[in-house]
Amino acid sequence: MLASLITGTTGVAAAATGNDCPISDVEYAVNASVLVKDTPFGAANGIYPLGSGRMRLRIDGEHGQQSVKMMSYDVSNRMTVEAKVAMLSTKVVTTSRTSTARDTCDGSAQGTLHDGTLTWNSKVAGYRSDGTMECSGSMCGKFGAPPKGTSPFHDAPPSITWNAFSFSSDLSSFSMPYTLVSKSDSPSQTTYLTLTGHRVSESCSVAAALACGGRLASKE
Repeated sequence: MLASLITGTTGVAAAATGNDCPISDVEYAVNASVLVKDTPFGAANGIYPLGSGRMRLRIDGEHGQQSVKMMSYDVSNRMTVEAKVAMLSTKVVTTSRTSTARDTCDGSAQGTLHDGTLTWNSKVAGYRSDGTMECSGSMCGKFGAPPKGTSPFHDAPPSITWNAFSFSSDLSSFSMPYTLVSKSDSPSQTTYLTLTGHRVSESCSVAAALACGGRLASKE
């Protein structure tokens, strides 16, 4: 049934990856970095490279305004922070993986793409980071720093909304300005995330959309 719908009534080629397919899954290689502010004495304030991974967007609609769902987000992180206050110094290495909720139909965030700008209409569901922190130096266990040695790291902010993505004209790349992802009082720290990405693959996802109850606009 799905095969006849895809190849018959819609005229969509089974393996279409271009304009012939009204609904596409586009995978982007993503690079992330963070801006850290409000740390004790400003000792760890700064911009840090964070990690890289993949993001998959489902783009529905051929022209003008298009609906977008973020189907997956998976980034491996390794961030090194070296803080110095007077004669004290500390190094914290955080190794973690960040992902979002997996929903095969609705994704973890929904937005609208128009004129190269993707505006997100929902919060990011299930955004969380898990891994370890390794602290060495004189401030470990003090001023909100993790204990000396290796300790577990878990961060699951209750509410995140991506800032708008700015795409190139052919949607092959995008960037996102700094977006607030976490804020804590103990330890004192505010973290903002920025993303850049470039397209690595694209596939027709009409069958997946139909399986989720989606409908296709008739083609003229």
